[in-house]
Amino acid sequence: MSAVPEDIAGHAAVLQEDALALSECAERLRAIEARLEEVGAAPPWLRDSVRAHLAACAMASADVAEAAAWLRRYAAVTPGGRPARR
Repeated sequence: MSAVPEDIAGHAAVLQEDALALSECAERLRAIEARLEEVGAAPPWLRDSVRAHLAACAMASADVAEAAAWLRRYAAVTPGGRPARR
């Protein structure tokens, strides 16, 4: 990875987009989970699998968003970087 602040900030932006995509996946899985519950005909293992994937997407989204935030902070304090904003 480049030590150029603009490059680091670019990586942070990509990670933030990835976090959003994971969050959207979690929302779609929530909708699937709700439909499965509504119908009540899905086997328990399928509902469990959807719940597990939903939890994994939500956790991954939070982790990737946190990594993006850390990269943005790092870009702000890298030589030549902008001062950190609060």
